[in-house]
Amino acid sequence: MTFHSVLRYLKANSRLANSILGAIAQKLSSSIAIFKNMPRLFRLVWSATPLALLISVALTLTSSLLPAAQIAISARIVDQVVILVRAGAATEVMVQALLPLVGAGFGLLVLQAILQQLDGYTTQVMSDRFLLYANTKMLEQATRLDLAHYESSEFHDILNRAQQSGSSYPMRVLRLSLTLLGQVTRLVGLLALLLRFNPLVFVLLLLSALPTFWVSVRFSERRFWMTRRQTPSRRLADYFGAVLTEPKFVKEVRLFNLGDHLVEQYHSIRDQFNRESQTIARRQSFAQVSIEMVAAIAFYSAYALVLWEAIRGLVTIGDLTLYAGTFQQAQAATQGILTTTATLYEFNLYVSQYFEFIDLAPQIISPRRPKDFPTPIREGLVLQNVYFTYPGSKQPTLKNITLTVAPTECIALVGLNGSGKTTLLKLLTRLYDIDRGLITLDDIPLSAFKLSDLRRNIGVLFQDFARYALSAQDNIGFGDLPNKEDSHRVFQAATEAGADPVITELNQGYDTVLGKMFDGGVDLSGGQWQKIGLARAFMSQAQVLILDEPTAAVDAIAEHDLFERFRQLTKGKMTFLVSHRFSTVRMADRIIVLEKGEIIEVGTHEQLMQKRGRYEEMFRLQAESYTAA
Repeated sequence: MTFHSVLRYLKANSRLANSILGAIAQKLSSSIAIFKNMPRLFRLVWSATPLALLISVALTLTSSLLPAAQIAISARIVDQVVILVRAGAATEVMVQALLPLVGAGFGLLVLQAILQQLDGYTTQVMSDRFLLYANTKMLEQATRLDLAHYESSEFHDILNRAQQSGSSYPMRVLRLSLTLLGQVTRLVGLLALLLRFNPLVFVLLLLSALPTFWVSVRFSERRFWMTRRQTPSRRLADYFGAVLTEPKFVKEVRLFNLGDHLVEQYHSIRDQFNRESQTIARRQSFAQVSIEMVAAIAFYSAYALVLWEAIRGLVTIGDLTLYAGTFQQAQAATQGILTTTATLYEFNLYVSQYFEFIDLAPQIISPRRPKDFPTPIREGLVLQNVYFTYPGSKQPTLKNITLTVAPTECIALVGLNGSGKTTLLKLLTRLYDIDRGLITLDDIPLSAFKLSDLRRNIGVLFQDFARYALSAQDNIGFGDLPNKEDSHRVFQAATEAGADPVITELNQGYDTVLGKMFDGGVDLSGGQWQKIGLARAFMSQAQVLILDEPTAAVDAIAEHDLFERFRQLTKGKMTFLVSHRFSTVRMADRIIVLEKGEIIEVGTHEQLMQKRGRYEEMFRLQAESYTAA
């Protein structure tokens, strides 16, 4: 079937033609969209290591031109030998004639080896610097995102894909891009030799390589979407792996004989991944075998053409060597270009996942022109008709919260689990923003302050405070980062929190690593960790303090000692205290009772007991649990 007959057939079947053209257009459009990542990626590389990038490009271009020059010199050597032999030249004459050509070929070979080693070194330096830069950008992005992001399963899928892709695929794209640049440069040099012979050779090159490109792109997409679809299951498998290896799960895994079951779950998920991957690999192998046959037919067709020209005496023996070798290398270069392009397409799909994470935008941000945080606080905190609903939830967690707090007042929040106590405190630190209503400090909305200023002026000790696998000095000093290395400040905070006796008993004192994650680390009891967390709060110079269940991990004997420490810590500061222990709550100036996200009672301990409402009921039930025989 001729080309014109194919056109006539497609015109007669316009629907089929439109379908084919539409599919090709869609494929090209999606491919181009994916490759739009590359300029952005190169800007990232330029930001990380500009000099190494320039050197690497220069080395790639230079070394890629050498093969064409080597082939040309080899052809001239063959032709020169044939001429000298036919002329019956003496050995000395042959040596004198061939020595410069052989020397030039040797020089090019040495130069190529040197350039390859320089390129390898430069690429390694560039790779190391870029990976550090790219991973740092990803970690910086992670610290900017809202708490709400981390409470979304979809976000964790995005994060997991970015972690998998961002650590290697950007650099793979960069290396492949330089490889592609070298391949194109090399092909241009080879084509300059081939086109002197017959332009038909170029057509054969292209036709022999296009099927390889198409198969590579098709199966690259399949592998990518398979991997992307597997993200939730992969995270689940990783979770099973963490449960089997992390210290906090060790006791229960053994006591409940969970080991074999969890290993089986992990193996089942990973085995399914392997089966899916093997299916794609098998299908691609079968397709690739057929394509190799097409390439072989194209090569020997071109080779036969050169032989025919040589037999007819239209080309010299040197030219035969030149064109045969050049075509073989040009065919390999063309296939390499298209295969590299297809692989670039696949890798860019993965790089898009890195940028998908980088492009996530936090909703809770600092204003462009922030207000200065009041120092000291003079009028206090006001909440007016505040409503808040967690992302993805239909019912509001807090409803119509109205409250005024004086600058040095201690407020206790009580209520059943899920009543909204901790949520209210998260709003004060702008870990979340309210849906409607208003929260002001000295008549300035919280959203008007720079986030870092707001959080520097609010000291927090949550019930689930972080336990860093770092030194005791770091664990306490993080409460006031600029003064973390001030040993006197850290010691004072530890003493005020009752943590100093715990730390001084450790082998290396304040330099002791806490937790068992690293060599030489020492784990602490829950109560000891609580004192470390409290010392961190004592480090803070904040004007507002938030203490969420500060006595949850201490016994009743230690609780009395902590009362006095709380009084010292909260003296002269606005304080919010959450506790289920009413002996702790009684120290507050006022007690706020929350139920189902609403304030139902407000007053001192005595006032609420006299009111005989929900607070009195909870207090009495707790007291009876202590006094019951």
